[in-house]
Amino acid sequence: MTNRIRRQHTVSRFYLNGFSDDAGRVRRVALPGSSGPVLSTGDASVIKDFYTVTLPDGSLSDFFERAFSKIEGSAAEALKLILSGVWPIYGERRKSFSTWVALQYLRAEQVRQSQTNHNAQFIRLIVGVSGKEALRSHIQKAECRDVSDEELDIEWRDLTKPGGPDMAADANDHIQLLGDLLPGTSAYINDCQWTLFKFMRRSIITSDHPVSLVVAPDYPAWRGVGIFTADLFLVPLNRRHALIIRPKNLRENVQIPDFTVEGTTAIARSINQETALGARKCIYHHPEEFPLEGIRLPHPLARDHPPVPGIDALVSERGLFSGIPEASLQAMSQAGPPGDRKSGMTLDDLAWPIPGRRRPAADK
Repeated sequence: MTNRIRRQHTVSRFYLNGFSDDAGRVRRVALPGSSGPVLSTGDASVIKDFYTVTLPDGSLSDFFERAFSKIEGSAAEALKLILSGVWPIYGERRKSFSTWVALQYLRAEQVRQSQTNHNAQFIRLIVGVSGKEALRSHIQKAECRDVSDEELDIEWRDLTKPGGPDMAADANDHIQLLGDLLPGTSAYINDCQWTLFKFMRRSIITSDHPVSLVVAPDYPAWRGVGIFTADLFLVPLNRRHALIIRPKNLRENVQIPDFTVEGTTAIARSINQETALGARKCIYHHPEEFPLEGIRLPHPLARDHPPVPGIDALVSERGLFSGIPEASLQAMSQAGPPGDRKSGMTLDDLAWPIPGRRRPAADK
């Protein structure tokens, strides 16, 4: 346990070394393309206390940062073998690297932010379908006081704005999600087909979110991309190697072995473009090379509050069911078995004040 601030890496240092110069430095380029500093790999991806969790007694623990270091140690050995020319890799080496790929994806800042965005959207939905007066009653009951129309307007606008209320990311929630998903994601990646791309002259970049999920160009943007819906995983390995991980096509029952491909300029540009699009805030590359020429760099804030189709139509000041007679609402609430009713959530289940919410300025 610790109560001091710790510098914690969101991208493994051993991994960033593959993109560095002889002095162990990389160039960090802030999106959407500002010229960035040259930093040591020990400083390039640090966020203070990113994996530090709060224990029930209120103390802080860096247990998970230390647990991640064990996974990184085994993965570093596997990566060293790959880059030395050993391919394919099998057995424990493959499992170790699969676990690191899964960990590197799940522990990234973008995954934490996506989880926070999901919570905010859910709060927006719960409040929006309940209606403004229901929100007033909920606040008054929780705080044992009257709520004015002016205060209610402020709360309603903030809670039902596009994207939902502003929420602080929670390390405990992120770590719990990571723990739930890591075993299954690691096993899934281990069972995929792996293709190693090797480049003789072209330089490969990486980012603060180095494991990219890639889909076909015609994939509907509104669906979102997840671990089990992606067409492939893209993992730059160092400035001369990249790994493409493809789910097996079980319908065709064809077992494609792992193999190596000699990379071309077009392939390098395509890999760098996908890596850039998958970045959250910054890109890393060798400080003496210029691999971003011709690469479209996204704006860093474009992915923070993605729209969720259908929610706008459900948000109503009068409440979604305002036109339905009370007797009909009671009949609807009793139509399903008790187990189904218990599994749902209403405004009454929403804690108030909402944990982790950043209150609007006028309410502070």
